[in-house]
Amino acid sequence: MLPRAYPETATNPDKLVEDHYDLARKIAWHVHGRVGKRVEIDDLLQVAYLGLLDAARRYVAKPNTPFAAYASIRIRGAVMDHLRGLAGMTRGILRLQAQLRQAEQRLEQSLLRSPTETEIAAELDLSLEDLARARADIDNGSITSIDDVYTDHSILFRDHSPDMEDRLTLASRKRMLTKAISELPEREALVLQLYYVEELNVYEVGAVLNVSTGRVSQIKKSAMERLRKLMELADVSASA
Repeated sequence: MLPRAYPETATNPDKLVEDHYDLARKIAWHVHGRVGKRVEIDDLLQVAYLGLLDAARRYVAKPNTPFAAYASIRIRGAVMDHLRGLAGMTRGILRLQAQLRQAEQRLEQSLLRSPTETEIAAELDLSLEDLARARADIDNGSITSIDDVYTDHSILFRDHSPDMEDRLTLASRKRMLTKAISELPEREALVLQLYYVEELNVYEVGAVLNVSTGRVSQIKKSAMERLRKLMELADVSASA
């Protein structure tokens, strides 16, 4: 359960952290449920707590930005940075694994037998110690597919790889959308951030902002209508 939001008048970091441990735990478990078994929940919890601590130290009280709203963005950002780091490490292990496999296949074809470790090391221009370390890295990674860290279906890392024309159109639309969002009232922009980016539901957004679910729905509807009109105006201006 999310902590009840309140307009902080004093920003004691220790008190903010103590009051919002549940928020950090919720975000860590929420992300863990979406990225698969290869990511340890204990690691995500630790990263989430560090994100909470960082948020508490950086937070400056503002009337329309309760700490829970600010912290949820900082915590999720810390968790996502951690996952991106894991994805990068996974790619490195997979690349190394592929290089070893290709070297073994080349040697098997030329020698007509299984190559020795010395022959594989020579083929890769590695010392035997470096080859042993490479195999240990692969074994420790225990990864056979990049999907063990994230899947192509996950919106966390989705990449549709559009062609150049699509990318240009997408980049233009993204600039227009960013500009339109910046013109929204602060509270409407925050609701969209929490709902669509942080993926909180209306009950959770309401808890963060200390408003009813009905009020969250009203703010979201108003924001989407305003955003649609701003985008339509931007389209007209772009085509003029």
